[in-house]
Amino acid sequence: MKGDHEVIFVTNHIQNMNRTIVMLLLTLLGSSLESVAAPTLPETANVRGLLLAAIDSRDGTAQAWLIGDMAQKLKSDTKAPPNTRVKASVTTVQVIRPGCKRLRLVLGMPDHKMRTVNGTMEPFSMFYELNLCRDGQPPQVSPVGTGEVR
Repeated sequence: MKGDHEVIFVTNHIQNMNRTIVMLLLTLLGSSLESVAAPTLPETANVRGLLLAAIDSRDGTAQAWLIGDMAQKLKSDTKAPPNTRVKASVTTVQVIRPGCKRLRLVLGMPDHKMRTVNGTMEPFSMFYELNLCRDGQPPQVSPVGTGEVR
């Protein structure tokens, strides 16, 4: 009888070890698959193109690393180290009509911290909001989504 309990204990212990090993392997495999499957952000010097991409995207967003003159100016003005990257993220705040949206453009430097008015150090971030249509015009003058042809 005592031997049966030992066999059951050993069997349960091995099953628990196997579950632990399987979970560990799945965790490791999952994290490596995430790093392989995780899309890297594209680079762009064209914020306008990013704004237009958000208008047409299914989820109303677009993001990229900003390069070129605008990124250099932002880094220079904030005294960021030369290797600092500027991330541009666009989200839809409101759909005005088909093809026209209110967009929020966030320009941030996740690795460059600056002192706030409260004295804390936070990653640099600034945003703009604007109304824009697929043709690059504001909704007040754009025929996009109105049925008009100009």
